[in-house]
Amino acid sequence: MSLRPFLWRTIGVALFSCTPHNAYVFRTALLKLFGMRCGKRVRTRRSVRIDKPWNLVTGDLVIFGDGALICAGEPIQIGNRCVVSQYAMLTTVTGDCETAGRTERRGSITIEDDCWVATDAVVMPSSHIESGVVVGARSLVSGHLPAWRICTGEPAEPRTERVLYGTT
Repeated sequence: MSLRPFLWRTIGVALFSCTPHNAYVFRTALLKLFGMRCGKRVRTRRSVRIDKPWNLVTGDLVIFGDGALICAGEPIQIGNRCVVSQYAMLTTVTGDCETAGRTERRGSITIEDDCWVATDAVVMPSSHIESGVVVGARSLVSGHLPAWRICTGEPAEPRTERVLYGTT
């Protein structure tokens, strides 16, 4: 076992979860210390679980809500102005139910700018969410979602166009 995963699991996770409510700067600095590459004003709640921060890259103004689970066995890239809501899960490694978990499905996750992964949604390995997508609560993303759509369901599918009012 390498030293970085050991230190993250024994010291990093404890420090991260014991921080005061509004200690976003400290938590971001801790994640950067363990290899996360992130932009400005990233907000990560202390109840977020990130197993391998060195596989996580975020843009500016990204928010991870309470209880979000980030399983980054493979790279996860998140663009600018994105929200991963409370209890949402991003996972890059899953077991195959047809082989009782003996084989794994692995793949990176890409979430482009201006996206919102809503409460309790799950994003599976090899998923690509284009710019401006809203993934509805409790949806399952497995694959590609086209830009500027509101996507819901299991699996998540585009339901309607996402329109931003007041912009020109």
